Amino acid sequence: MDIRQLAYFVRVAELGSFSRASAFLHIAQPALSRQVRNLEAELKERLLLRNGRGVELTEAGERLLDNARGILRQIERTYEDIENSRTGKSGKVGIGLPATISTAIATALIRKLREELSDAQVMLVHGRSNQLQEWILSGRLDMAIMYDAPSSPMLEIHDLVEENLYLIGREGAFKDDKPVHLESIADVPMVIACRPNSTRVLLDSELARLGQKLNIVFELDPLDTMFDLVRDGYGFTVASIRTLASKGPDARHGLELRKIVGPELILSVQLVQPARRLSNRLHEAAFRILRDLSMDLLGGKPT
Repeated sequence: MDIRQLAYFVRVAELGSFSRASAFLHIAQPALSRQVRNLEAELKERLLLRNGRGVELTEAGERLLDNARGILRQIERTYEDIENSRTGKSGKVGIGLPATISTAIATALIRKLREELSDAQVMLVHGRSNQLQEWILSGRLDMAIMYDAPSSPMLEIHDLVEENLYLIGREGAFKDDKPVHLESIADVPMVIACRPNSTRVLLDSELARLGQKLNIVFELDPLDTMFDLVRDGYGFTVASIRTLASKGPDARHGLELRKIVGPELILSVQLVQPARRLSNRLHEAAFRILRDLSMDLLGGKPT
């Protein structure tokens, strides 16, 4: 398989058009089309379908796109590692963050990376924990902060902090100020995030241990909408204080929180790297900065 063919295919897929990719790559469109056709012939699969607006990926093309990006990133990283061994902390580093963590540390992280690694190119992306895991394993990311990362021989996991989960309702929704027992959550209407959201997965798992399940009224991803529906009295939700605080200084307005006990529900915030990786001074320095800054800014349980 020709690396150049993979690079051409990725560019066509990302730009959605042979003509746009041709202009970007400074290669004649017939030559570009020929390279992609040769790749399809080698794989014995149709990768792209032409339409009036450009091209779209087939199922085989979608699978190849993810793999091709990882392959090209590994090749790029190999060149960077060789260069890095000569010059020190230069090259690229890809870091992933959940949106709720990004709110707390992203700006400080970029400033610190620029201060200590001025020659590095930094890519900072947001995603759910399951997405970040996929991007680490595919080689798109070098490290990421995740919630409750799965135990895997492919991942190296470092614990940072723990976050308690709370039952959240509109003002006046609770009879008293006592903590809420987990088993009682099955009795209330819930406005909850969709799986595979880490909070949702943990909540489902712990209730299943008790032989219970959620009474779901609304199941949705946008956190702003979720908290708005709770304020409007459609039901309760479960989140950490940090998740709520990530929606702004007035996020608690109109809401009340009660800690979940019996047992407590705790999300682990973890720093994750691929277990198999080349030694790289840039990535080692970026890891140290991300770890130390996260411990500093996220350390302890938020109040």
